[in-house]
Amino acid sequence: FQRVQSNRAGERVKEGLKHLPNEQVQVLAKVYLEGKSHQETADELTLPLGTVKSRVRLALQKLEVILKR
Repeated sequence: FQRVQSNRAGERVKEGLKHLPNEQVQVLAKVYLEGKSHQETADELTLPLGTVKSRVRLALQKLEVILKR
């Protein structure tokens, strides 16, 4: 039962990510899927650290709204 619930939640998150701008999905993937720090992500994408932090924060806020629907 828990596995089914987990799979459903994962599918909802994947679907929600389709509604986010690519640059936000990119930083979320690096931070949460690849396990990179914000600084490592900033270095890899040649972005300021503040930009990475902002994109992560905005993406999570948008994803939360999308998943509440």
